[in-house]
Amino acid sequence: MGVFLCFTSAGAEQVWLSGNPLKTNFLNRILQERGWTDLPSGPLLPGESWSNDSGQTVVNVDWKAPTASVAALSDHPEKVERTGGLFFGGLIALRTLNFQYYHLGKLQGPSPNLSLVVMNPGNRDALLYMRRGVGKPSLDYFSTGHTNNTQWYEALADNLGEFIEIPAGQTSMIFEQELKPEYVVSGTLGLTLVEGPPLQFAFIARKGQESPSFNNLLKEDDVHSRGFYPAPYQILKRTFTIGDPPLNMPIGAVRQQTFSGVRELRGDYGVFYQLDLTIKNPSDQPAKASLLFNPRGGAATGTVLLNDEVIEVPRTEAFAEKHLREFEVPALSSVELKIETIPEGASSYPVRMVVK
Repeated sequence: MGVFLCFTSAGAEQVWLSGNPLKTNFLNRILQERGWTDLPSGPLLPGESWSNDSGQTVVNVDWKAPTASVAALSDHPEKVERTGGLFFGGLIALRTLNFQYYHLGKLQGPSPNLSLVVMNPGNRDALLYMRRGVGKPSLDYFSTGHTNNTQWYEALADNLGEFIEIPAGQTSMIFEQELKPEYVVSGTLGLTLVEGPPLQFAFIARKGQESPSFNNLLKEDDVHSRGFYPAPYQILKRTFTIGDPPLNMPIGAVRQQTFSGVRELRGDYGVFYQLDLTIKNPSDQPAKASLLFNPRGGAATGTVLLNDEVIEVPRTEAFAEKHLREFEVPALSSVELKIETIPEGASSYPVRMVVK
């Protein structure tokens, strides 16, 4: 048993979370999900802990998950009409998986929901780390995909996440989201096996708290993407010189194949893009350049991190140009920009980030 598991198993109930800082709203939401009623009134810095009168302790662990090595997407079947398994996979130690889902509720009956179930077939306990970016369920398809990304970037910026123990030989439900009929749900879950034997997981549709059904709901004629993709990050380095023709930087144009080669990922949904952009001004006078959002496949929304500033891009019609920011570049100088984004569910990608 590793250092992490030795500590979590010791003494009174402990909950391990991460955050820089561990914000009060996130902290208390997770503790309430775990049945706590006596809650802290303020944030915790990395390395700090807090205990209540019931002997329960929450610890802000100064730890950061490794960068994801695999992307996974569950959008197939898009319309959830029956209970059963939507996605199946596995986790190995310190190989972070970014799992994104996007589904429309068609399931009838009491309290339909989507649940992430993790199985530990080994003879040792395992410790799992999960980061969440969960969109607000909505009848508006665009809204759900957009809030998914805004919540993910908030969690990423503050390193918000939770540690979950999966006992040896047991199955644990670690995440659940309500799936109302005709509502769309979307989320991104960063999953890292910190310690312990390899784990298996299933993303399932069920009614209420009924026992999970692992019946595979795969439909061969469903065109939506589903599977594991080998490139969870796309990094582009570009230079734009003021006075040159516009620079077009594509987002969501790489059509990855799954590892099995069965299902192509069109639009790069769930893939993280980083654009390292240099804007040069060769003239002897200050000059300006603009950054624009330009959908190419249809209407699209966006969430853009520009040097860590969050820019929310409203619905923009195909081929329109939405102005995001303007930059003044001093004479005979240059500016460096870091642009990050993720294609959003329901939006039609690819889009272009345009500099002119």
